[in-house]
Amino acid sequence: DFPVLPDKVGITGHSMGGHGALTIALKNPGLYKSVSAFAPIVNPTKVPWGQKALPLYLGDDKETWKAYDTVELVKKYEGPPQRFLVDQGSADNFLSEQLKPETLEKACAEKGIMLTLRMREGHDHSYFFISTYIKDHLQYHASQLTGLLRWCPDAGTAPSPSVYSDPAGAGTSDTAGKEIECLAAVAFEPKKPLALVKVMVGPPQKGEVRIKHHSVALCHTDAYTLDGLDPEGLFPCILGHEASGVVESVGEGVTEFAPGDHVIPCYQAYCGGCKFCMRPDINLCTSVRAFTGKGVMAGDGKPRFTHEGKPIYHFMGTSSFSEYGVVHMQSIAKIRRDAPLDKVCLLGCGISTGWGAVWNTAKVERGATAAVFGIGAVGLSVIEGLVKAGASKIIAVDLLPAKLELAKKWGATDVINPKELPEGKTATSEIVGMTEFGVDYSFDCTGSVQVMRSALECSARGWGVSIVIGVAAAGQEISTRPFQLVTGRTWKGTAFGGWKSKPQVPMLVDLYMCGELKIDEYITHNMEFSQINEAFDLLHKGECLRCVLKF
Repeated sequence: DFPVLPDKVGITGHSMGGHGALTIALKNPGLYKSVSAFAPIVNPTKVPWGQKALPLYLGDDKETWKAYDTVELVKKYEGPPQRFLVDQGSADNFLSEQLKPETLEKACAEKGIMLTLRMREGHDHSYFFISTYIKDHLQYHASQLTGLLRWCPDAGTAPSPSVYSDPAGAGTSDTAGKEIECLAAVAFEPKKPLALVKVMVGPPQKGEVRIKHHSVALCHTDAYTLDGLDPEGLFPCILGHEASGVVESVGEGVTEFAPGDHVIPCYQAYCGGCKFCMRPDINLCTSVRAFTGKGVMAGDGKPRFTHEGKPIYHFMGTSSFSEYGVVHMQSIAKIRRDAPLDKVCLLGCGISTGWGAVWNTAKVERGATAAVFGIGAVGLSVIEGLVKAGASKIIAVDLLPAKLELAKKWGATDVINPKELPEGKTATSEIVGMTEFGVDYSFDCTGSVQVMRSALECSARGWGVSIVIGVAAAGQEISTRPFQLVTGRTWKGTAFGGWKSKPQVPMLVDLYMCGELKIDEYITHNMEFSQINEAFDLLHKGECLRCVLKF
């Protein structure tokens, strides 16, 4: 079940072995997909152990020693983006004299290398220390090696601000501190085409970031709000939430972003300090939610957009249908600068949600059976996630034959078109018949409460889990017979696939960049931003998976 893949190699070690793991990875850029260490000796040329051992191995030339010193190698590193995970016990009796993890932390910060350094309270240098955290390290390596991301840095372990930033340092924008006039697609009222007008975008205030958007994709959630179905929908507003861009300027107190940074706005915020961010596997950050739901900024309770002197509301804390936008610093993820912005914009919502629904919410295991209702971009990403998780049977359900053909291309083993079933047969009964008692997992990607019920009732009694991904219209309620739950089925929902946005979206970008995840295949149309209403027509007709608009 676990083939050896010579092109996917990770490395780890403890103490001297940790030193070896880090130096070997740095001396072979790009070879190791995952690198971790326990209590490594990171700067041996400057500590007693190294000063004693290195001459015995290498002679007295201290320049030669530096080729086997992690800190010195980091200073000279010019390879592809690298990520290190290092655990260090706070009670290690070698900590201050021999290990000196702070020197690695400083070198990585200066070089912009992603380091997750965790000081483990009360732990020493022993194998008990390793055994306590080895499972987490293995999960980290598995995520990097397979592309099935099921690992997240601990809350409070934010990377250095230099990571993914311009090594030449932050520049200063000519427009910083000033209002910017730009083109935006404004929803002045529901059920009407968007109006392409000039709006004014105010400068970012304390804790805010202003972005120049590069690309934005259309999502059904935008259409759902434009059609007047969103209970939080406010008009006039600027929609859009699946985008990418470049930081133009930052407000007071913002230290982790700088002008020129490449970013993805995230409607699911992450502060790293609230009760929800601190809890593993939960991504419902509360830091700015009370304000984003009202279409305003937390600083002063007002929008940053105006048109002809009147305020225009924000949407989902992102408002990406505008050349420029202002977001809370909790609502963007900084990404590597070599990632194509017209592709990775999709990671702001739909396909990330599908992958996460499988890996984070359902936690689908190898050999499981599953059914997916609704084969748009989200449904296809659920199928992709199921394939990566090793599902043995994947049943795709949709009313359009063309969508079912796509499902098979993505990896579905079986397809069902409810319109083509014999009289008296339903998709639910067909799935139960195909699997004896129902599937282990089912996923609704439609937003229809009737389909949500079908998805639940086709899951196996005793252990079946059904995940609600689609967003239903305002006022809609789900229902089923209590007996369906009494007999052991579980109904769950997912928001943004459970991803903790700021730390994990950059990891999804990394996995895409090394070929582990699809993005390009979901993009069926590329258009100019001025064609946004035409793009919505394609979305409504079901003629596109994702349409990317470029500014």
